[in-house]
Amino acid sequence: MLAEKITVYYRAQINSQDPDDPLAKMVIYSEKETKIKAGELDDPIGDGLYQRRANGRLIHRHADRALLLLTDRCAAHCRYCFRRKRVGWRAADITPDEFGEVLKYIAAHREIKEIILSGGDPLSLPDERLLEIINALKKAGSCSIRLHTRYPVYDPSRCKDFGRVAAQLDTIVVHVNHHREITTEFCRAAAVLRAAKFLLNQSVLLKEVNDFAQELMALSYALGAAGILPYYLHYPDLAAGISHFRIPLDDAVRLVQSLQGQLPGYLIPRLMLDIPNGKGKVVLGGDGLRRSPDGACLITAPLTGETVAYREIL
Repeated sequence: MLAEKITVYYRAQINSQDPDDPLAKMVIYSEKETKIKAGELDDPIGDGLYQRRANGRLIHRHADRALLLLTDRCAAHCRYCFRRKRVGWRAADITPDEFGEVLKYIAAHREIKEIILSGGDPLSLPDERLLEIINALKKAGSCSIRLHTRYPVYDPSRCKDFGRVAAQLDTIVVHVNHHREITTEFCRAAAVLRAAKFLLNQSVLLKEVNDFAQELMALSYALGAAGILPYYLHYPDLAAGISHFRIPLDDAVRLVQSLQGQLPGYLIPRLMLDIPNGKGKVVLGGDGLRRSPDGACLITAPLTGETVAYREIL
């Protein structure tokens, strides 16, 4: 079990009088997590297949971009996290030796145009260390730098003096799943993060948290008011023990399609599915889902071109 870790700030946002509070569902342990279903995976998106250097911290899946896991630390534990086997178990940050391996790899692979800083949460590292990392990465490969974080949600005060780091970043992606996570303090943090060229949001579509149109609309409008563009709405990966967060794929597609005409186009996130075993992300929607005779969803994998039979685990 991934032990609970909740910041004082976020705990104060939870309605303790409501047993079904959506914010609580995202961070408080449920015994449903012990129900591991056949087909669920410890490495649902195939990180291990593309780990290249630095004890698995550098993941080069797409030719033009690479993911760098700077730390295993987070401000809190998201119960739906697909890296739950790695994140939070150790207080481990990237070491100088590991980072040296990363720089050598990037220098040798000029096809890499973007480095994505993730973890854990990169803001678990001090600003000075982040600046060192960002500057070294830019020198090694002339890459744009994207950073993903949930700190504005869990501890907005961390972003108070982050402007000088944000100004060195091309893109910052915050992770917000519910409109109540966008507080006054969050908006102050977002104003600091806007020093980056782009400020985007990605959410995870979570059953009984944000799986209805009114909430997704409220979330998108709140993000827009904070100067953040909705980017991705991720269908939950096949991580072990999180089946209680998934809804049927057809329902997910209909839900996002229902936002058409109710939201400006720039406030509608793209519904994304990360195909298991490292075969890449796809946008769900359009003409609906293709199905095999046995009910599996047929998806063309962008990284291999093959047709994959994706089976829902609910």
